[in-house]
Amino acid sequence: MVHGTNSLKRAPDPYTHMVLEKDVDCPACGETNAFYRTAATTLHLGEKTKWRCPECGFGYVEINGISTLSA
Repeated sequence: MVHGTNSLKRAPDPYTHMVLEKDVDCPACGETNAFYRTAATTLHLGEKTKWRCPECGFGYVEINGISTLSA
């Protein structure tokens, strides 16, 4: 018997490499803030991620990298 080996394989955890915050130009505050990821889920269109500004509470959604923020 060989010790220290495991024949079971785990699926990669999709949440270990996800960004939890990113700098965004907040339209409500009028300045760049570190928005925090508040939720994420996988849809048939790709990943849906919700982001929120900690300063004012403004939030937006991205689906597969496409943002609901107006340009």
